[in-house]
Amino acid sequence: MFSRLQTPYAPVTQLICGQFRHQGPSYSNWRPRGSEDWLLIYTDGGAGQFSTRLGFLTAREGEVVLYAPGDLQDYRTSPGADHWDLTWVHFRPRPHWEAWLHWPHHENGLRYLELSGNESREPFRAALGRMWEFSRRSIPGALDFASNALEEALLWASVAASGTEDATPDERVRQAADYLSAHLQEPFRLEKLAARCGLSMSRLAHLFKEQTGLPPQQFLEHRRMQHACHLLRLTGLSVAEVAHEVGYDDPFYFSKRFRRSVGQSPLRFRRQLDAQEFSSGSVAGDAEV
Repeated sequence: MFSRLQTPYAPVTQLICGQFRHQGPSYSNWRPRGSEDWLLIYTDGGAGQFSTRLGFLTAREGEVVLYAPGDLQDYRTSPGADHWDLTWVHFRPRPHWEAWLHWPHHENGLRYLELSGNESREPFRAALGRMWEFSRRSIPGALDFASNALEEALLWASVAASGTEDATPDERVRQAADYLSAHLQEPFRLEKLAARCGLSMSRLAHLFKEQTGLPPQQFLEHRRMQHACHLLRLTGLSVAEVAHEVGYDDPFYFSKRFRRSVGQSPLRFRRQLDAQEFSSGSVAGDAEV
């Protein structure tokens, strides 16, 4: 019986990106539980096949797929195609990027845009190219420049998606996301959040996951970890004080969740910043996408 090997994955703290050229028929990646970050794949040439439990999509030049955290990742060079050229990026969104990730869905369930013939295609592709170039440079802030270029690409993608019904976020979901973001210290209570939005718990959970890519509780934790990173970077608060500021009474439990989310302990995160070691994990090299 054939047993498929899962593609390795390493946690991403900001972004990791790359360009693969002339990937042959044997190129294939499979992560049944996805990754903890978002993954964008743009087809520059040839063809790639993206599969889900609902079917598959063949992506050709000018088409782009976006995986949310936890989505099944199953893609390969399309059968019958002699190669696949792709630009890819694993990333953790900045807080204000959330509204730009509401893409239309293909019939197989994936977030998908066809940019061929769209005025957004060339600026989108150019922004991805700058992202890749900056990620390879050794100048100070190279990864921040790369993130800025990715931000521009996501803005152009949002422009391309803006005319679709699926791309319009539900105002009740926006209200729930804003409330969670503004009340990081409060314990998570789905029933309380649903009541504020005028929805049942099950309906809110469904809409929230559909439109943000994360269940409400995971969204809250993501926001908490983002704010914790800011506090560790910009303040002299102790780890225990940072934990309290983002809603964790137990600093040891906070450290455990921080390590799982960021890939290192809060103290190591701060020490690396103090030592200006910003390059760790910033270059994709020949890693699998």
